[in-house]
Amino acid sequence: MTRDEAYQILSDLIFKGFLTMGVDLIEKTLIVKTINDKEFDLVKIYSGLSSSKSYKVRFDINLMIYSLLIFNNENILVNREARIKDLYDFFSIIPTGIINKIMHEMLTLRVDAYDSLKYLEGFSYTEYSRKMWKILRGGFPNQDEFTGVPGTSQLGMNIHQESWVLINKVLDDEEDYNQQFGMATMITSASNPKGAKQIQAKHNAHIKTTEEKRERLALLGYIDTKKWKPDGWASPVDTAEDLMAELDRQMNGIKDKHDIFMEKYLKKMRENADARAKRVKDDYERVRKNKGEDGVFIDGEQRAMTADETKKLIKEIRPSVVKVQSEEEATPEDRERFLKKIGSKVLTSRK
Repeated sequence: MTRDEAYQILSDLIFKGFLTMGVDLIEKTLIVKTINDKEFDLVKIYSGLSSSKSYKVRFDINLMIYSLLIFNNENILVNREARIKDLYDFFSIIPTGIINKIMHEMLTLRVDAYDSLKYLEGFSYTEYSRKMWKILRGGFPNQDEFTGVPGTSQLGMNIHQESWVLINKVLDDEEDYNQQFGMATMITSASNPKGAKQIQAKHNAHIKTTEEKRERLALLGYIDTKKWKPDGWASPVDTAEDLMAELDRQMNGIKDKHDIFMEKYLKKMRENADARAKRVKDDYERVRKNKGEDGVFIDGEQRAMTADETKKLIKEIRPSVVKVQSEEEATPEDRERFLKKIGSKVLTSRK
């Protein structure tokens, strides 16, 4: 389904209320339509208990009745409830196989209506959609005067119409807010022109970004979320929608090929680091156990020595002492040889 095809389907579903197709039945041409959720609920009510053996037959006939638009060149929607009995009697004599064939053909309309839903937001941002909303002036799109088909006001709205109304009401609220915001900043500019200008500039930038996003969505029809594949290396993040989609996937733990690769890589790095740490620990324990053999072991632990350990260390230290003769006892030859070794000046301690 292309964007143009989807927009044409949405136009019929919103501005008429249904899709239609012609069906040949016993030398009669019927025009059938899609039904909305409210009509479907009535079909179930008229069909009685679902546990009954005849429920399926009644359900199929009632579904045909509520799917009718034109019968014998007459609009069935006008005063349809008064004709249900006659229509039920008519379809009761038609073979079940023919009814099933008609319903199978009608299924294509339902599929088209369902597939067009993903284009609904983009369609709502088009100029044509907004123009039709302004013509409607906040009313309901199933009104006979708006659809041009008598009897549509009795059908209730379908999901497409309800969503379209909701989107347009939100857009109207945004327009009202932007106008009020502009008035507020204009009043504020009298006392703080610089601050008001900055605030208005930020707000205008936000509006521009939103408008560009909606224009792009209206042009494309919908954002293709299927561009992302779990077996791909990376997802596109060219737009804010792509970025938000990627963030949502990450927050929900959905991984692509790149995520899985990095996860395996980091796992391997952690395993290698754990293996190296284990080897170091094993070597540490081995050296610690065997330190008695060579008497050498350097422990990484640092602490202050106790008083007893300090005394023991001082006793064990044997400083190298150089013994020399006193100046009075030394011979001239020894004195001259000593001075050549250490220099001509010697500092002696005071007694």
